[in-house]
Amino acid sequence: MKTNRLLSTLVLLTICFTSLAQKKKDYEIKIDTVNGKAVRYADFGDGTYEEMKKSKLLTINRLQKEHEIYASNEKTFLKEQIERINERVKNGKMTEEKATEFKRNHAQNVADRIMAHKTKTEAEIEFAKITTSLVSPENVDVSVNIDYRRKYQKEIKTTSRLTAGSGYNFMTGDNLSIDDFGWADDNTYISFGYQWQTAISKNQKWRFNYGITYQSHKTELNGGRIFSPNTDQTQLVGIGFDTNKAIFRQDQLVFPLNIEFGGTSKKEFEDGRIRYNQRGKWKAGMGGFVGFNMSSRIKLKYEQNGRKIKQTTVNAFDTNPWVYGVDAFVGYGNYTLFGRMNLNNVFKSGSVDAQYVSFGIRLQ
Repeated sequence: MKTNRLLSTLVLLTICFTSLAQKKKDYEIKIDTVNGKAVRYADFGDGTYEEMKKSKLLTINRLQKEHEIYASNEKTFLKEQIERINERVKNGKMTEEKATEFKRNHAQNVADRIMAHKTKTEAEIEFAKITTSLVSPENVDVSVNIDYRRKYQKEIKTTSRLTAGSGYNFMTGDNLSIDDFGWADDNTYISFGYQWQTAISKNQKWRFNYGITYQSHKTELNGGRIFSPNTDQTQLVGIGFDTNKAIFRQDQLVFPLNIEFGGTSKKEFEDGRIRYNQRGKWKAGMGGFVGFNMSSRIKLKYEQNGRKIKQTTVNAFDTNPWVYGVDAFVGYGNYTLFGRMNLNNVFKSGSVDAQYVSFGIRLQ
């Protein structure tokens, strides 16, 4: 029995010493010297220490680049201010003495801001040198990385923005024209989308616009008529009683593509970056769109026996599933006047001959 207890004790001691020895080998202390001071890290042998050093370099390079961009922006701003002052002197709106004073003040303000930003950047770099946090490219949001890289590109040729449009809408065809629709709020076109724009010329005066757009066409026939639902062939029919509203609506998803020509303002920064801007410039364009019809419905509002009734019939029409057409616009800045026409028939062959025509204003 005593022998068994002794063996058990020896086994336990062996396990304990082995475990302690293993723990000692789990990591080792790495020491870096930063500005004459020791910075200690635990190296677990899994590559964390190397990644941490890469992370430091990444952060330091980013901070240095951000300061370079900031200084370039400020110097470019100063150059623009001096050009404005010179223009005022040339036009007799400012004396040479006043101009010199203004230039000196602007130059001093810019120099002070650049120096303050440099001091801030150097402090952040010193902090980055001694931090033990890990910030590798894999841990940074991809969208943030893209925005970060775009900020330092020499020239940006593709931009994106939201678009929104609103206007008047009617149908044209063998037996339809603008006179068949009133000018009330129920004959409307609206659109919401996301657009990309890519420059295709060196000065960015020629551009391609493309994207995705939701659009809705609303029409209301005059003369107490509607498009007949639940029939093999949609026709124009009289409703037979008075209505407050009899609105036909289609919702569509389309993919527009336009070529655009317009003015641009070129801005060159001290570090060689070039940016183009279209604010305050005229532009015009034309193109087309393709897509598909999402839904069709007719909404009736009327009174019967003293009761107010709302009736909606959905997807009960002989409509074409595909959508395509042409679009043209002219505008100033972010606003354009547009005109567009669906070349596809709203309804299939044998039904009412009708194509949408829309015009209005669009933000793009």
